[in-house]
Amino acid sequence: MAEKIFKTLIGLLLVPIAVGAAKAFYSSVSGISVFSGVLNLLERGVLVYLIFHVFFFRPVYLYVLGHECVHVLATWLCGGRVVSFNVTPSGGNVVTSKTNFFIELSPYFVPFYTILLGVIYLVLRTIDQSIPHMSLVFIFLIGVTLTFHFVMTAEALKLQQPDIMKSGLLFSLVIIFVFNLVVVMAVFSPIFSGLSFTSFIRMSWLNSIELYKDVYGKIVEAVNSIRMQYS
Repeated sequence: MAEKIFKTLIGLLLVPIAVGAAKAFYSSVSGISVFSGVLNLLERGVLVYLIFHVFFFRPVYLYVLGHECVHVLATWLCGGRVVSFNVTPSGGNVVTSKTNFFIELSPYFVPFYTILLGVIYLVLRTIDQSIPHMSLVFIFLIGVTLTFHFVMTAEALKLQQPDIMKSGLLFSLVIIFVFNLVVVMAVFSPIFSGLSFTSFIRMSWLNSIELYKDVYGKIVEAVNSIRMQYS
């Protein structure tokens, strides 16, 4: 109970970072030309997945498989080991030797299939750069896989996921929101000319500092006002 309260307070303190990152993200992507052929391909990928999801089939098993695989990768990165791994169309479960908020929340901000797609693309580029339309197909599939990640994650967050409840709702949502923006910028930066991942991080940091200063100023102002009333 005490840990959840502590994480809720931390989540509250991190809200300005979420706002700062959102402002930086909007400022960065608003510079992408609507006439960009790359953007058109990405948008088509988004549209194709949305049509597939709404009218034909929700690939729940694929999402659960990717979700649990990210749990496994995060566990290995943190020096833990996987005790058991189970995936079914109705859900999945991974038992690990250790846990922390990164292991618990990483599937909600790591687009497993987009990263897998990137690895496949790099391997194919290394083997043969002359494959026709490879880059165009890759960008289209990024739109598909990112939309799959966001739509299925949004549906998962509607449920009382044990991972979310364990880390605290506010803390989890702030972490998931911020890291999704970071991941999307990391994916977009090599694709769209003019986008800089380092500039986005720097802008997010400066925006967050400014918001913290504003909040601090408001608190000081409120405290001084209360003191004047009772002095």
